[in-house]
Amino acid sequence: MSTIQFLAGGGTMGARIQAYDWSVSPLGPIETWPQDLRTVLRIMLRSKFPTYVVWGPELITFYNDASLPLRGLRPEALGQPMPQAWTEVWEVVSPIIAQARQDKATYVQDTPIGIVQREGYPEETWWTASFSPITGETGTVGGVLIILQETTERVLTELRLRFLVDLSTRLRGIADARDVMATAAEMLGRHLRTSRVGYAELSASGETFVVEREWIGASIPTFAGQHHVDDFGSLIDGELKAGQTVRINDALADPHTLDAGISSALIRTDQRAVVIAPLIRDNRLVASLYVHQAEPRHWRDDEVTLVQEVAERTWTSVLRARAETALNESEARFRQFAEHSADVLWMLNADTMQIEYVSPAYDRVWGRPADGLQDRSQWLESIHPDDRERTTQVIQGVLRGDTVVNEYRIVRADGSMRHIHATVFPIFDERGRVQRVAGIARDVTQHDGSMVYVVDSDEGSRGELSLMLEEVGYQVNEFPSARAFLEVAPVVVPGSVVLRSHGSDGGELTLPRELKGRRSALPVVVVGEAHGDVKVGVRAMKAGAVDFLDVPYRPDQLLEAVASALASIHDVAERDQATDLVRARIAALSSREREVLDRLLSGGTNKTIARDLGISPRTVEAHRARIMERLEARSLPELVQIAIAAGLQAKPASE
Repeated sequence: MSTIQFLAGGGTMGARIQAYDWSVSPLGPIETWPQDLRTVLRIMLRSKFPTYVVWGPELITFYNDASLPLRGLRPEALGQPMPQAWTEVWEVVSPIIAQARQDKATYVQDTPIGIVQREGYPEETWWTASFSPITGETGTVGGVLIILQETTERVLTELRLRFLVDLSTRLRGIADARDVMATAAEMLGRHLRTSRVGYAELSASGETFVVEREWIGASIPTFAGQHHVDDFGSLIDGELKAGQTVRINDALADPHTLDAGISSALIRTDQRAVVIAPLIRDNRLVASLYVHQAEPRHWRDDEVTLVQEVAERTWTSVLRARAETALNESEARFRQFAEHSADVLWMLNADTMQIEYVSPAYDRVWGRPADGLQDRSQWLESIHPDDRERTTQVIQGVLRGDTVVNEYRIVRADGSMRHIHATVFPIFDERGRVQRVAGIARDVTQHDGSMVYVVDSDEGSRGELSLMLEEVGYQVNEFPSARAFLEVAPVVVPGSVVLRSHGSDGGELTLPRELKGRRSALPVVVVGEAHGDVKVGVRAMKAGAVDFLDVPYRPDQLLEAVASALASIHDVAERDQATDLVRARIAALSSREREVLDRLLSGGTNKTIARDLGISPRTVEAHRARIMERLEARSLPELVQIAIAAGLQAKPASE
């Protein structure tokens, strides 16, 4: 076979082989090459796979046109010994070539190779290759045929998907939003082997951003804190707000950062190379995930894609964690209120009718343990037989989506009876279906007025005060601070507050001042150290305290002050309970009865009311009798007084 025949159709590399001065090569002129080499070169030059041939003990290198894109900007390797032609892979392939030269074929899969000059920047690549000995007729191995296939894209895709699965698994078990960001930043930073990764949240004005948590993988300063957006370029700001990811390989050469001030700011903060993925919500930039490299770095497309995917997944986990935290805090506040509330708060499942929650007040009001309450039937058994049917109808109305106010009586375990004022309402799911039935049950039976709340920051003196009051029969609840008591004050049983003041600046007087502002029926007795200074007691009284005791004091002085405070609220509580009961009864009137009541308050007679409503005077008289019976009024003037005391106002009489 002539020289031209075996090189014909060999493309660019066939022409290069023909033009090469082989006289200076250990192989000598082409005409002297062995037939085995000519044959394998003819096959190699026509192959569509990247293929190399290394020949002879010098490992002289040949390759085809399909190999040219893999070599990129590297110097010419044709005719050069393999160790010199491709130094960065020689350490990996030298033992494999040695095996092939011993007539042992070898296959390697997804082998990592660091390539320096293919595209002008360092690359991490993966290859699958076969190394086959080229054996001549004499049985000796003259060279090695290397067929290559680059698997970098597939390997990187698998690594990216595996990372995202691991990330989702890790984030799923994290409850705190800041820990979510910190974990994601660390995982991404280690995966990309970069200098710094973190989340930046934009302020509402869009002028500043704050970094709370980040990961640092090199000896560089933290980027955490507050920063101005303008310091890093309006073009970057504009692209991020448009939802476009910013990629900068070198801050000194990128069009985004040609301004000297901007490039200096980036380099000063170790951001020579960056990737910033924006997070857009409701058409507004709310946050971004940044990846910083202290040195120039060419970011691959798959790396940028990974940063974008991590940004979205992490932010979803952040929002989930924040929602769960808010829900947990809300539930904690609810349970705190429920535990101190004089009202019974309850909730049942609308499908199973199983009780899901009952507040601790149930034990006190019902006189039965809440632990034994499992379903609605057990609760119905405690209701007075005459009120059960009406109460059952209330539940049915709520299941249809109504909010109902109801009054009923319960029979306690000890046989005593309590009057309950209840508001029952539905809780809907996201599809608008009634998911739960909830209620607030208030005991409108008069309380005995023996509750005392001790507020004292000192545990020792708080215990002494509580013991002194409990020994004479008071029920005592302790609170370590004014703030702790004020959080639950709106829902506690009426009673007296004993505030032990330890300071001289009057800061603890916030409690009586706040309760006074709320018009709360919780009189405060302040116990403090005045040392004979009358002004201290005056300040306490002006703040809203009903009494002030100077330390030291006699036990009977404290008991007398508490008894006086409780007596002052007894009448008010009694009037309030009576008013609430009347209001509930008025709310239970039918619409026609309410129309008649309104006109009675306006001074209407049976005849004028009948004319206004288009009914007979006899019908008006029947409605009037039922109204007086329900409101327990013995005469019309008494009916008017009861209604006005409940908050109704007389309207001008009709012409």
